[in-house]
Amino acid sequence: MNKIYDYLVIGAGPAGMSAAIEASKAGLCVLVLDQAASAGGQIYRNLGQAGSKQAKVLGPDYVSGKPLLARFMAAKCDYQPLVQVWHIEAHEKGFVVAVLVSGESITYVTSHLLLANGAMERPIAIAGWDKPGVMTAGAGQILLKSSALLPKQVVLAGSGPLLLLLAQQYRAAGVTITALLDTTPKSNYWYAIPWLVAGLTTPTQLFKGLWLTLVQRIKIPYISGVSHIEVIGKEHASGVRYTVSGKVYDIACNLIMLHQGLIPQTQMAQLLGCPQVWNDFKQCWQTQVGAAGQTPIDGLQVAGDAGAIGGAYLAQLEGRIAGLARVNSAAELRSRRNKLVNLWLRFRIKQLHWARGLIDRLYQPAAWLSEPSGDTVVCRCEQVSAEAITAIANTGCAGVNQLKSFTRAGMGACQGRQCGLNLGYLVAHAQQRPMSEVEPLTVRPPLSPICLGQLARRSEL
Repeated sequence: MNKIYDYLVIGAGPAGMSAAIEASKAGLCVLVLDQAASAGGQIYRNLGQAGSKQAKVLGPDYVSGKPLLARFMAAKCDYQPLVQVWHIEAHEKGFVVAVLVSGESITYVTSHLLLANGAMERPIAIAGWDKPGVMTAGAGQILLKSSALLPKQVVLAGSGPLLLLLAQQYRAAGVTITALLDTTPKSNYWYAIPWLVAGLTTPTQLFKGLWLTLVQRIKIPYISGVSHIEVIGKEHASGVRYTVSGKVYDIACNLIMLHQGLIPQTQMAQLLGCPQVWNDFKQCWQTQVGAAGQTPIDGLQVAGDAGAIGGAYLAQLEGRIAGLARVNSAAELRSRRNKLVNLWLRFRIKQLHWARGLIDRLYQPAAWLSEPSGDTVVCRCEQVSAEAITAIANTGCAGVNQLKSFTRAGMGACQGRQCGLNLGYLVAHAQQRPMSEVEPLTVRPPLSPICLGQLARRSEL
């Protein structure tokens, strides 16, 4: 009979590691699957191999993950890096998770499943975003953390804490930042003032964020109130054009990094039938989850940024409470101590989510970002423009899934990850509907590309 795990965790970031530690400590048979070569997730990527110079450039928040990483590596659980999850489905014994490992498709069976697969950067469909020389700030940080690769010169454009953090890390590494184009609407600062009370409940993070913003404004060319960014150049990016107070400016550059915050990766949860809820405040779809990460699907949990964006520390707490909930679901493993820890974790998680409201309000994306037009490419895989999508939406199509069959938008290799949100915006604008009434793209297997040969050789453990 194939081995059945008590708990399978997808993602070895702060949430996944914390959940695995709690579950394995209680004696459960735990398996952790992760796409990266080493544990840590995006925030602690390559932390175990980072040298002192690299750690100094990346800052204290990066190094602070070492104790968690050490506890995870010492935990008595199975850990499989470098895997690509391509399918998940319900099973009579719980769930079946199909992955690619070293080019072979392998199937794992588990009674309980935790999705801790983290976040992705919000796709920004602006003119020229598909040109060579344009990448995301997150991609730039991955190159820095995993390979210590740095550009010589760069323009950073967008909004959000990650953009400011990357600016600081690049500056510490000696990279020339030609300009930081801040697209945060000025009205956001006024709307965020009432949320300062929430921010003051986590004073260390609040003042760290204020200091980070102030330093970048002083140390690098910092341009605020930017709107309607577009990348110029024929075959390759040669510059960026933007508007400030009605005036248009150009900056010559060969590399532009874009960022507009993070959104949860919901595809795995969608594939299993978890309800998705539109968060108008955060401008994204989120999986419906409970206090301990539980979902309407029995035995399935979601934790960390895969549920709602909150950062590394909040993800760590959510992973821990998810792991404890799995432990407590086995009657013989319940304890009074676990119940008290659960109460404290629930209180702390609620507090941190409330405090997070300040960042969510301050860095809410500008309205113009949800209105691509003309020949701006929205679906890069299938090269479908905004005007083509709007034309179909104006005919009264039922939503993005019907739109997909007319235009092939969302049918490419990325499975709609890079265009799904913008497709929804265009349908909503064309039909004057709220985004909450425009369903997200339906997710179908495979979650990632797989060859027919690999599928034919699929094996079970």
